[in-house]
Amino acid sequence: MPKVKVADIKIPHERFREDYGEIEELAVSIQRYGLLHPIIVKKVGDNIELVSGERRLKAHITLGIEEIEVKFRDDLNELEAREVEIEENLQRKNFNWQEEVKAKLEIDSIKRKMYGSAVPGHGGGWSIQDTAHSLGESTGLTSRDLRLAEALEQYPELKEEKSKEAAWRRFERIKERQISSALADIVSVKVDVSCLVHGDSTVEMRKLKSESVDLVLTDPPFGIELRMKHEQERAYEDEQAHVLNVIDLVMSECYRVLKEDRHMYVFFDPRNQSYLIDICEKKKFKVLETPLIWHKTGGSGPAGGDIVWARNYECILFCYKGHRQLNTKGESDVITVPRVAPQKKVHPTEKPTQLLRYLIEQSTMPGELVCDPFAGSGSTLIAAFETKRNAWGCELDKNYYSQAVLKIEEFQKRGEEGE
Repeated sequence: MPKVKVADIKIPHERFREDYGEIEELAVSIQRYGLLHPIIVKKVGDNIELVSGERRLKAHITLGIEEIEVKFRDDLNELEAREVEIEENLQRKNFNWQEEVKAKLEIDSIKRKMYGSAVPGHGGGWSIQDTAHSLGESTGLTSRDLRLAEALEQYPELKEEKSKEAAWRRFERIKERQISSALADIVSVKVDVSCLVHGDSTVEMRKLKSESVDLVLTDPPFGIELRMKHEQERAYEDEQAHVLNVIDLVMSECYRVLKEDRHMYVFFDPRNQSYLIDICEKKKFKVLETPLIWHKTGGSGPAGGDIVWARNYECILFCYKGHRQLNTKGESDVITVPRVAPQKKVHPTEKPTQLLRYLIEQSTMPGELVCDPFAGSGSTLIAAFETKRNAWGCELDKNYYSQAVLKIEEFQKRGEEGE
């Protein structure tokens, strides 16, 4: 194998590799075992130009070795030389993930320049399938890596991620936010008190069309925190049976009005988990048996005792009809959001709109319809309006209904003033 002087080898200014790794470690290996693979060079005029093997060349410079074994490939044109450089590094798998996806994109681009791009339905030319085959991997993986490489140019912040998988998840979140934002810009929703009905949800929900709702988000009264005044003299078991019967009837209507491939979130007390799961599954909902947890910050919950812990969380049952992906994938099932300050509460179990907005944005798109059969103070409806979703709610208690109407009117007024 011929040798040339290290000083005579010219390194082109535009090289693909950015991270050369531990040159010192490679230098030790070369010093101990010698150069196992010659570098590839070609003659360009009077110069000898490097094609591939820059790390090995730099290791020789570090060691002070004046000559290096080379393999001449004068037959390579500019595109082919670039192809050899990239493919050698890919085969050795010593790129970081950012360089790897960029290398695949450039290989695909080079091949298309050399052979033309394939035209679907007409054959001929170079395709993603050809790139995948040349790399010895699946078309799906290659396609995803090419898209990620293109995304790196548009969203440089993706380079901060430690792995391709993390970067891809972040890219998907960016796309989802953009789609949602674009829809929010063009979608208009009707903010009107007519979206809230005063009445019994077991009756009023029957008036909704089947498969007309995109999300059910509700906090039913389980007969523990809230009891109707005229029922206070009942035995607890009778009241609990009555409340569960109401929830059973409402869940039937929720399944009926919910579109295919849609979600439902139900807040519940842990003591009622088995009852609620049983009810929902009988209505043909698919149920995630491990609940979501709302971790409440900002103050403390009911005071604990000598052997009682103060509770600072609430459970949320996630149910679904068909299959619809969450808008942001891989999110934690523990959601940390401050509680509503006691002095600001209209309803004793009022949920913060920040939490409700998060759930709504996870399961719907702007313009879709959010339904709350137990609307309470109307926080779910307000959260829906804030995220450019339509809303429908029902509330039996006259006082809470009136307070919710005031909330909606205030929100409507703020919107009109902002126009």
